[in-house]
Amino acid sequence: MGVNENNRAGAEKKDKGVKPPETTGASAEVIRALRRNYQDEVVARTYEEERDFREGDVSLHYETEVLALSEALGGVRGEILEVAVGTGRLCRRLRRFGGGYTGLDVSMQMLSEAKKAVCRDANGPWLVRGDAFQLPFKDNHFEAVVGFRFIKHIGPDGRKVIYTELRRVLDDDGLLLFDFYGWRRRSAKKTDDERLTVGALRSEVEENGFRLIKVYGTRHMVCDVVSVPFRWLKIRSGVRAAGWLGVKMLSPLDEFFDRSRGGIAVCKKL
Repeated sequence: MGVNENNRAGAEKKDKGVKPPETTGASAEVIRALRRNYQDEVVARTYEEERDFREGDVSLHYETEVLALSEALGGVRGEILEVAVGTGRLCRRLRRFGGGYTGLDVSMQMLSEAKKAVCRDANGPWLVRGDAFQLPFKDNHFEAVVGFRFIKHIGPDGRKVIYTELRRVLDDDGLLLFDFYGWRRRSAKKTDDERLTVGALRSEVEENGFRLIKVYGTRHMVCDVVSVPFRWLKIRSGVRAAGWLGVKMLSPLDEFFDRSRGGIAVCKKL
């Protein structure tokens, strides 16, 4: 199914454009910069190529994300919303979970790329243009919400607004899954509010109506080293095995030591 600007959940009005979120200062500027960047046609067209997210690419980070999401969403039977669906890279792999899959993005350029990749039949996922800060969906509609490569870029004040909206559209005991910056060299330019320990992450989500129930580490150095020959030879099964090591065996250490180089938070609505 193609890009649809109507609310799948039954909104009476079409999207009339994106209003600015209720944030100020540095966080608001980051949001404006992200929107400008992702509404660039060249950025949208080359997004997956530059990040090794294409179907033929072999990326440890990508495979680890899919493994973690597959485990977390395995018991979901209701509808799933992906916020900031982008080019549809996760939707291609995860649309088989739940009772329906909706992808939302503020950028029509990114949604157009997603349409090429995932909307090949009449039963394809719904793609909706909308703003994560003002979601065009009914209350208590989704059983799970996934938000990758988006929430982690937003400062604390912006995250509070997003948590409120995501909590609103989630059903009782619904799941929220998002990636976060940990403590690694590539995130050194981030502030302490953006580079979160597991403890800080737990406190933040609890203050906003969620309970942290699981952390999947996606940036384990051991996995990086083990996967090198498989990535070089493009042996996907070997890369997935290295990712499995991180998801199943090493992730509990992130919670135990309250330190993560980067990961995925699985939260339940309170």
